[in-house]
Amino acid sequence: EEEHEAAPRDPCALRPLFARAGLLSQAEGSAYVELGGGTKVLCAAWGPREAAEPGAAGRLLCEFRRAPFAGRGARWRPGSAAEREAEREAASALREALEPAVRLARYPRARLAVSALLLQDGGSALAAAISAAAMALADAGVEMYDLAVGCALCRPPGPAAAWMLQPGEPEERSAVARLTVALLPALNQVSAVLGGGQGSPPDAWAQALRLGLDGCHRLYPVLRQSLLRAARRRDAAAAA
Repeated sequence: EEEHEAAPRDPCALRPLFARAGLLSQAEGSAYVELGGGTKVLCAAWGPREAAEPGAAGRLLCEFRRAPFAGRGARWRPGSAAEREAEREAASALREALEPAVRLARYPRARLAVSALLLQDGGSALAAAISAAAMALADAGVEMYDLAVGCALCRPPGPAAAWMLQPGEPEERSAVARLTVALLPALNQVSAVLGGGQGSPPDAWAQALRLGLDGCHRLYPVLRQSLLRAARRRDAAAAA
């Protein structure tokens, strides 16, 4: 047991994922995603609301907030300008990853909204938020082409260092390059590639992308199953 704990982490290993949909009664859709090692994200989603401006196309509004107690990954003081800017960037990344998954054409002149709250930052937070937000939208009954699944990677310093799937917060902090991939697995369509860094040749980025997409495919069944369980719970409650 002790030897196992001392062994270096397999860079292709995924952290254990726990996902549950439909747990907030005050939102039309909701989901909670937790990664082993302490990343916890709670998302709420609201279905179409009539937009104020006539003739507007369907819009997806995204919000990302860090809880003041989000902890280890907090590199800024809660409420600071740096943290607010980081939250705005994360909200923008969330929208970029989710928009290709949502059938916005079915909601002309309407607004859909999703809000992600990072309860604990143990690394790979944006990737976990993408998966949780997509589940919350699906749980709200929003028409989607597919679920968007997020997977994060990072490359530690060192010329021969391998890309690592779903890094923890300390691994993320010391990394020279970071990447978050979002995939619509049933369509095999990449919806977003976010991140950057230095010191990696182009073929290393291509390898990282392949590794991240494989990670998304492996996470997909867990997310689907939790949505199906939520639907069964809802059906059972309605029939009772």
